[in-house]
Amino acid sequence: MLKKILAGVIVFTFAVVAVEAQQGGRQGGAPAGRGGNPQFPTPEKYAASAQAQQHVANAMTIAGSELQAEARAFCTPTGPRRVALARQAQGLPPLEDRPLEPIKMFENLYYIGFSDVGMWAVPTSDGIILFDALNSGAEGRDMIAGGLKKLGLDPDQIKYLIVGHGHNDHTGGGAYLQTTYKPRVIMGGPDWDSHIKGARADRPAMARDVVATDGQKVTVGDTTVTIILTPGHTPGTIGLLVPVKHQGRTHTVMILSGTQMPTRQSLATFEHVFNDFAKKQNAEAALGAHPDILMNKLTAMEQMTKAYPAGAHPLLMGPQKFARYLDIMIECGRARLAALES
Repeated sequence: MLKKILAGVIVFTFAVVAVEAQQGGRQGGAPAGRGGNPQFPTPEKYAASAQAQQHVANAMTIAGSELQAEARAFCTPTGPRRVALARQAQGLPPLEDRPLEPIKMFENLYYIGFSDVGMWAVPTSDGIILFDALNSGAEGRDMIAGGLKKLGLDPDQIKYLIVGHGHNDHTGGGAYLQTTYKPRVIMGGPDWDSHIKGARADRPAMARDVVATDGQKVTVGDTTVTIILTPGHTPGTIGLLVPVKHQGRTHTVMILSGTQMPTRQSLATFEHVFNDFAKKQNAEAALGAHPDILMNKLTAMEQMTKAYPAGAHPLLMGPQKFARYLDIMIECGRARLAALES
């Protein structure tokens, strides 16, 4: 059975990576596969590396019967990618990138944006924390500020803008938000550098403000979030641990802005973050700005626009199961590195 699963992972991977090699990065991403991105092994190297395939087998064992789909998604040469690339690899027509109504993901966490990319808003007793800023000043004004108003929140109460990484689909509305609402802005140091260097007339840069540090606490009113450094997708990629509320109880979710582990150092950093922050805070879910890459699947998100969950929350795995989810991510990261180094 395990051999059949591994064979399926490899076949699917060849198709997706071939498409990415042709298409290249989207909205600040990087090409992968043949002759493309040194972050990722080719499908051939991945399949041929005995050490890589042993790590894949380890991940499948950790997955058991409950997390097989997650293990198959993570244990590819690239890791989980956007749905658009997978659809193209299967010869399916592209999906329209469409605006979504603001989504109440938890009682104090909202997704604002599009079917392909969004940002997060955390209202507190004394202001709002934002994570990411979409593609442009117009989206900062219409989608983010406008979305907050639709939720009954006041954009003038934005206290912090935390930016996951320096690609434009995460920073584009930042200059508008910073100029208009005067929040403190936090981003990883290397990505501050690249963001400011890459400014142009139609993409104004934010003014450099706070450089993120590992384990940094940001408190607004009754809510404290924890910043985690997760370099890999970019040198300054960061994530966030957020205490969310559901049916009167507090749970911890992790928002990741990238899951690439292209070097031994970045892999070690993710291991540290998962073991020393996520597991110790009993995290129960991993969310991302791009739906369908991590646990926030678009179909489930759109269901929440119709009705917030009345019973168990579909995104909360529980700490023990989620710890296995994190261990799978690490094993699959080890598999990619083993193939790269073979």
